[in-house]
Amino acid sequence: MNYPNEKEFTPRLEWMLADRKITPWAKKLGLSSGTAARLLSNVVPGTDILTAIMRTEHVNLNWLLEGKGTPFMLDSYTNADAFENMLSIHAQDAQYTAYLSVDMQSSMASVVLVQPATFEFKNKSIEYQQIETLYGPCRNPLALSEALKGCDIHSFSLTQLDAMAFSRGQFGTYKLLGDDKHKGLVSKSGVDLMVQDGKSFYFTDVKRWECDNKSSMECLKAKNYTFTIDDKLEVLNMVIMYAEEHHIADKLDKATKMEVVETLEEMHKPASELTPTEIEFALRASVH
Repeated sequence: MNYPNEKEFTPRLEWMLADRKITPWAKKLGLSSGTAARLLSNVVPGTDILTAIMRTEHVNLNWLLEGKGTPFMLDSYTNADAFENMLSIHAQDAQYTAYLSVDMQSSMASVVLVQPATFEFKNKSIEYQQIETLYGPCRNPLALSEALKGCDIHSFSLTQLDAMAFSRGQFGTYKLLGDDKHKGLVSKSGVDLMVQDGKSFYFTDVKRWECDNKSSMECLKAKNYTFTIDDKLEVLNMVIMYAEEHHIADKLDKATKMEVVETLEEMHKPASELTPTEIEFALRASVH
């Protein structure tokens, strides 16, 4: 079959490969070096090879063959209900490992679902990581975690440029997951609740969130709790009492006291919720 833009097949394939060499990539897929050479000569392969490439790379064959659509497959949504419903359908279909990145400025979420899979190709069983990529509105991270109930949920962070690229279907399996030599975007970082550059919000282990009946904004405030002056005074008194009980009060100069208080503040919880173990940890980490 002839394709309108097949002379651009090799450049698109090379763009998909990124920094990978085609020969080892083809060998891992079960292709011969001769087939790899033909792929670099704008020879469009047969359906079986194209299907293998699509599965392992999550590439959009319409784009690879004709330059139409997004480079990689992406389910994109503008409605939060439809987005969460599709996440729930995926979660019921298989026990995925789910990676999420939420941009609080745009209230949009990038989701990567991953599970190991195999397929038969040229009488060989090819193992690969099957992925699903989804992009849509996020009412709050807890709603996404509820939709993905049963999945192993993790976070990953995206810069504003990467988030834009993700939303345009420019990231496939290799860019997202990497390989044995290079880390992908989902494995480069996993940070707990935080605000990056005042814009992007990322979270780790959503399942650990215990917000009871709090609204999402109340939950965010609780997790980002900072000490008031009264809190600092209460914490300082607790630290001094603990130090006296353990006969190390003589090591608490003004700078050390403030360092202990700052360490405890980084735990993002009210002074009344701090445990003796946490106070001991902060104290021993500061007293030398």
